[in-house]
Amino acid sequence: MNLASSKRVAAIVAAAGKGERLKSKVRKPFVLLGKEPILVWALKALEACAQIGEIILVVNQADMAKARSAVNRAKLKKVVKIVVGGKRRLDSVKNGLSEVSAEAKYVLIHDGCRPFVDKKIISSVIEEMEIFGAAIPCIAVKPTIKEVEKGNFVAATLNRQSLAEVQTPQGFKKEILIRAYEKALAEGIDATDDSALVERLGIKVKVVEGSHKNIKITTPEDLKYAKMLME
Repeated sequence: MNLASSKRVAAIVAAAGKGERLKSKVRKPFVLLGKEPILVWALKALEACAQIGEIILVVNQADMAKARSAVNRAKLKKVVKIVVGGKRRLDSVKNGLSEVSAEAKYVLIHDGCRPFVDKKIISSVIEEMEIFGAAIPCIAVKPTIKEVEKGNFVAATLNRQSLAEVQTPQGFKKEILIRAYEKALAEGIDATDDSALVERLGIKVKVVEGSHKNIKITTPEDLKYAKMLME
């Protein structure tokens, strides 16, 4: 199957969070990074990927008008729907998933506050999810990681060679993702990582190489670093 020509890949961009840790007057996805909101940079990266046929943007109810304006101003043709998010990230992605077209057979889920994702990562995820049904980008963990138990004592020193930091976009065959969400919702499971829900189905998730530049902007320090990367 040639995904580049079939355009059977949809992307859901989760941008409904409040972003309280950023301590901004506006919600995090709409904080300016250079001349554009953080969210727009993420959308532009997905828009530029030939394999992606449609983008569903999920935002906070209060940001609907702002989101439409940003999409129109940036002339983003692949953003076919803007939907309202839920209380949890899981609810927001579920709302976006319900709006994916019947033609789309694969779904990418990307954090709206990861503005520096590049074509190489997106294409790698798409290629591997086509083969394995599920793929995520990761980077190696650099520092030594400790498991800390109650009372603030070290319980174990983890082997960092087997650890990885997860990024987005995460890609899945649509029917797998739908099953994963149905199971999670039926069992009252919450997760901030879509791959974790798919893993609960017993499906192996393929890992591809991410990038240290593909940061998620969460804190004021992250935003400062992002501005340095822009420069």
